[in-house]
Amino acid sequence: MSFENPQNIIRSWTSQASFANGPVVQDKLVPQKFTRIRTPFVHTWREEQVANLDFGSQSYSWYLPESLRVISSIFLKVTLPAIASGSYKVIPGFELIDRIRFLSAGQESYNCDAGQFYRDYVESLTNEEAERFLTTYMGYTTEAGNGAAREVLIPILLPNSAYLGRHGKSSAGHGVFPAYLGANRLECQITLKPATHLVQASADSPASIAGNVSMMIHQVDMVADNVLRYSDTRGQYSIVSRRFTELTNGYEAATANTRVKLTQHQPLGCVTELFVIAVPSGTAEANREIHTNVKPTHFSITSDSITQKSLNTPSKVSMELWNNGFIGNKFVNCPGRLCFAAHAAEAESMYTGGYNMQNSSQIVIDLEFAEDVDYKVFAIQLQRVTINAVGLLQASLD
Repeated sequence: MSFENPQNIIRSWTSQASFANGPVVQDKLVPQKFTRIRTPFVHTWREEQVANLDFGSQSYSWYLPESLRVISSIFLKVTLPAIASGSYKVIPGFELIDRIRFLSAGQESYNCDAGQFYRDYVESLTNEEAERFLTTYMGYTTEAGNGAAREVLIPILLPNSAYLGRHGKSSAGHGVFPAYLGANRLECQITLKPATHLVQASADSPASIAGNVSMMIHQVDMVADNVLRYSDTRGQYSIVSRRFTELTNGYEAATANTRVKLTQHQPLGCVTELFVIAVPSGTAEANREIHTNVKPTHFSITSDSITQKSLNTPSKVSMELWNNGFIGNKFVNCPGRLCFAAHAAEAESMYTGGYNMQNSSQIVIDLEFAEDVDYKVFAIQLQRVTINAVGLLQASLD
């Protein structure tokens, strides 16, 4: 039988005053208090068929039903048909929606390059979380893909959508969207990519999806007083989310071990990071996969001839990702990033710094890769989305 006497450890605590004088934040000997949420609620589903939406549809308009009051999320539900030969891409849900655009009283509020938001969200998940999400929502079946029929549920990126940000586990949640906007019904315009973008070989494209598309609305139900309270927040609603702005004009080519420069690209507002999506050259654009990225060997930014940040070796590119909380998983790897916020992976939920490039007369972004690639560069900016007193949804980069 062993015997322990920790008295010497206990006596030593009095000599650690320089560390022991901080504020008390918790008591490890007291059970955690049982608390409550402010407003009990329950989720219910509402499904609405969407007519005439098909592969390649441009700016298809769908209006939030007037009877909606409080919603947490909306998904585009699509049944993808089986293809006789060939395979869908590994994650076909990344490729279905090209762009989502929101309009309020006929004026554009904001728009999203949807696939990049979905990729970025999945990149932030653990392997187990990513597999469950991709299987449930994005049409993932196997690592090689196959031609089986499947159902995909693609998030519509409302201002409160969890998929506008990274995972950021929190017991606080992401809030609701107040659907009552007075006379200004919210219009959602959806542009779908051609069917060739969903398959590994264009010749194996699926048939039409017309008639197999619907909107799945996750409605929040509460007692009547709370429905009134959360449904109409005109003049009060304000939320900060992220905006992705492409700094290139579509894919641009880069030759192995040759420096390329982007000049005079100065995105507005608070820029938390730049990231570069790069894929090996030689693949038709429709058949490219955006979940596996080639990292640059050099990534730097210069303002008025003065270098602001330079990742001039592959190891610095990798360390920038690790130091800022970008890890990736076996389904989606991390693209190269140049971060201006501290621990930028968490910068969508709190301000941790950024770069306002409007103070410079000239900005130059330098990139280099170890192989021939086609690439796009994006800036991530913080945007504020508000609903004004007359029910107009607006977004700004203040």
